[in-house]
Amino acid sequence: MNRKRWLALLLFGLALTLLAVGLVRLTRPQESGRPWRETTLYGHGEKVVLLEVVGSIPVGRGLEDLLSQIRQAREDPSIRAAVLFVDSPGGSVTETEAIHRALKELAREKPLVAAFGTVAASGGYYVATAAREIFTPATAITGSMGVIAVLPQVQGLLAKLGIQVEVLKEGRLKDMGSGLRPLTPEEQAVIQGYMREAYELFVARVAEGRRLPEDKVRQLADGRIYSGHQAIALGLADREGYREDAAKRAAELAGLEAFRLVRYAKPKGLLEGLLGEGFPLGLSSETKELLALLDHNRFRLEYRYLGGGLW
Repeated sequence: MNRKRWLALLLFGLALTLLAVGLVRLTRPQESGRPWRETTLYGHGEKVVLLEVVGSIPVGRGLEDLLSQIRQAREDPSIRAAVLFVDSPGGSVTETEAIHRALKELAREKPLVAAFGTVAASGGYYVATAAREIFTPATAITGSMGVIAVLPQVQGLLAKLGIQVEVLKEGRLKDMGSGLRPLTPEEQAVIQGYMREAYELFVARVAEGRRLPEDKVRQLADGRIYSGHQAIALGLADREGYREDAAKRAAELAGLEAFRLVRYAKPKGLLEGLLGEGFPLGLSSETKELLALLDHNRFRLEYRYLGGGLW
């Protein structure tokens, strides 16, 4: 190969490298001291930040994003107080506790007030107990304190499809909860013990957050739902109101005469900003929903109000 061809290949390789570096920089948000930028919802003055748990308790990247927002709110000295808006039927036990712990750390340093939407039940209620005060619409659905596990049995369907599954194991209980066979009484007892631990944790978090005796919380925590009006009467919430009322109260607790409510948003890279949210390298919303449905088809403990939907 002559010198000109070698030079052409070298230049072509250099061009590809520069293109790759450029694409990375275009798709990556501009770096700053904080990962989240602020947008003002209303008002003026010092800042009260809005944190939101809407839909099922987030998992994966959604959980990471929420924890990151809580961390930024705690560490940013310009954020004087926080409002937690909850419109959620709950979700996975582990993720619910992770959010609660992060919110408790925030509440130790800055006023945190919760506000309910239409549904703030089970895990949705659990995370709200980290707040200093809770506002709820009179007709909101809350409560549903307890633990649930949904385990689909698929062996009948597999048999109809002519599919046989052979499980090899070491350990008598290794395949329990697989959905390939019914649970034995011994396995049910094992899982029930696991659920009891999660239930006691729920009771302890509510008793601590609402300053109620644990015995009273256990009486209330039989899985039933309560209206917002009933929750206030039982000590599970403080006042009737909405997000705006909670924001005013958070500002008041922080000693602010005027405030502006801000929300966090993820900064976009230049290319993503130009192409919009339908950026081709990402998954469509329909694909994400399908993956979420498939992921749900496994054994897990949840603080979830089933009346709020499985997903």
